[in-house]
Order: sequence, then structure tokens, then C-alpha cells
Amino acid sequence: MTEPLLAVEDLTRRFGGLTAVNDVSCGVEPGTILGVIGPNGAGKTTLLDLITGFTRPDAGTVRFAGRDIGGIEPYRLPSLGLMRTFQSARLVPELTVRENVMLGAYRFTRSRFLSDGLRLPVSRREERGLAARADELLRFLELQGVADRIAIDLPAGVQHLVEVGRGLAGGPRLLMLDEPAAGLDDTETAELGEVLRAVRTGGIAVVLIEHNIDLVMNISDRVLVLDAGVAIADGAPERVRADAAVIAAYLGEEGRDT
Repeated sequence: MTEPLLAVEDLTRRFGGLTAVNDVSCGVEPGTILGVIGPNGAGKTTLLDLITGFTRPDAGTVRFAGRDIGGIEPYRLPSLGLMRTFQSARLVPELTVRENVMLGAYRFTRSRFLSDGLRLPVSRREERGLAARADELLRFLELQGVADRIAIDLPAGVQHLVEVGRGLAGGPRLLMLDEPAAGLDDTETAELGEVLRAVRTGGIAVVLIEHNIDLVMNISDRVLVLDAGVAIADGAPERVRADAAVIAAYLGEEGRDT
């Protein structure tokens, strides 16, 4: 049996007396979307942090493309083909939208600090190539109209889309998105769904954490549901939507911390 592109096995993380993620396992195949949902405080972002090395697990393993990536520093993961975004967009404040997207592709460049500082021809050629790639992605995301705007001045929803563009610029095999629809209206959310479908069609796997249940159910191949750190359902969207435990979780206690 072929190993999934991403294989998570028995991940557990405790913070004092709280078990934020409890023995969670899941897998993601190439060219598929795994939606991750759950009430506030379910452990969704913690799971993403564990997979990408921002938080170390107390138990369990994470394998990417057949390699155990436990202990690898987060900044090294893009070179392996794993990119992620965050709940609060982490853009470089003084850079334009185009420049922020260009940053995602710098791992493909060969010029280094000296040639960049001296503005040598190799550096200028690579910068033009990065800008062309960024513009292509901005057209794909329908953000070409704000390419020269300072990214941090834009609405939060647009900033999330810029982060998606930066992630795609890195040529990922797996793109992990933490609430990319936050701040988007219904039309923009539908457009995001079409973008993610196109990304999947291109062979890129996606892990999507979202509070917008309709978005997740409409575009995901599988849906993982967490509640209080425990995986209570994992399967096809139509089966998960009808699961009694999932319905109970969403009708249960409101207002738990994220």
C-alpha cells in the first residue's frame, strides 16, 4: 500500500493539564483536499502547528513524502514542498502585494546576499522571473489590481489571499491553510473555493482549516472533525455531515476558546 503524501499518526500535545490534541491520525493524498473542522477550542490550529514544527508533540509522528519530519525546523519545510498560512496573515508590512508573493519563491533562486547587494545581472534576472511568477499567481487569484499596493493596508480577507499566493509561489506539494476565508464575503468565499479546486486539479494537496462549513463540505475530498482535541469523524463530506457525533459537537457548548 502506497504511503500518503502526509501521514500523521497518533499525534498528542498537552499544555499543562489540557490535552489540546489527543492521539490524532490522518492522511492526505496528492491532489486532494482534507478539510479540518471543529468547534472553537477543538485543536485545529494546534494540529497544524504540530505538523509544521511550530509546536513539538508529546507523542506521535508526522511523515511527509515518506520522510519523518519531526524535529525539522519550520523554515526548512518549504524546501521539501510543504507551505502553510496562518490565522493572522504574516505579511511583510513594508512590501507590496507582489513583493510579498515573490518571497514565497525565493527558495528557487541561486543568487545570494552579495550578488543581491551589488545588483549583479544574475540577481536582476532572477528578480524579474520572481515578479513574473508573482503576477501570474495574482491574476489567478484575481488580485492583479492590488499588486502594487502595500499589502498590510489591505483588508484582512485580501491579506489572507495574498498569503495563499505566497504559498503557491513556493511550488508546494502540500499547502496548509488556516482559515483563509476569514474576512471574505460570500462571493469572495465562493471564488476561493474555485481557486482551491484548481489548485487540487494541478496535483497539489491541500489541508484546509475553516469555520465556513459550507466551503469545507463543498470542496473537500475528506473531512476530519476535531472536538476537544479528539478526532470524532474522518471521511467523505456527505458521511461526516450526517454523523451524529459531529452534529452533537456543533450543537454543544458555545464559546470555547480557539
